Amino acid sequence: MTDPRSEDEPKQPHSELTLATATFLVQALGLGDDPATIAREFVTIKEESNASIHSVQLDSSIGPAAFLVYVYDLQEVDQKGASGGDLYETGRMTLDQAADRDTPGPRMVAHADTDTLGFILATTPATWRALQGESAEGLEAAAVDLPRTAASAEARSSAAEDLHRTLREANSNALAWLTAVQAEAQSGDDALDFSEEELALALHVMDDANIRPLLTSLNLLIATAQEQAGNVAPNA
Repeated sequence: MTDPRSEDEPKQPHSELTLATATFLVQALGLGDDPATIAREFVTIKEESNASIHSVQLDSSIGPAAFLVYVYDLQEVDQKGASGGDLYETGRMTLDQAADRDTPGPRMVAHADTDTLGFILATTPATWRALQGESAEGLEAAAVDLPRTAASAEARSSAAEDLHRTLREANSNALAWLTAVQAEAQSGDDALDFSEEELALALHVMDDANIRPLLTSLNLLIATAQEQAGNVAPNA
């Protein structure tokens, strides 16, 4: 169903664990790709003594799709006294509950374990639904698609006001997050160790379907404003 997004790159050596992780991903998604090829696409975003999380983005029949692969060393115990097996079971339960309650965050696609390792494959809710066979209709707006009626004008004005407010809030939240990241970097910790909330956010924005309407709306707003400004300027 899927192929790696990037073109062929020089091969890099992979650890046995990385290849095992890629093999799990290939089998879970029913791919025909060489696990070593998939392994080149992995980006490690969190790594601890008994657990790690890798992200990968693939092209598929449903479009670009982002995935997270959680890997657990089942026997290893961390400094807090939790074994990889404990974290593996907690991760599965948490993802199952998120799907049952339809809360934001990753959705589990598959899981597998051996005597020593546990794997969980997760993706965004939108991609998860598409993989289940549900239709995912895109929203590509253009000026010609907007009917000129009083009702639509009122709805557009209301939606624009809401969008303006939430964009200001999002920009403020982004600034707060960046400030926190910079403060942590200044403390001497160069590694950006993502929290579960940050992982959920990263996975959300990695999925093009989740931000396409926003980007399309912004592009339409900017292009239309620039066009109208150009039409007005000669008469100014």
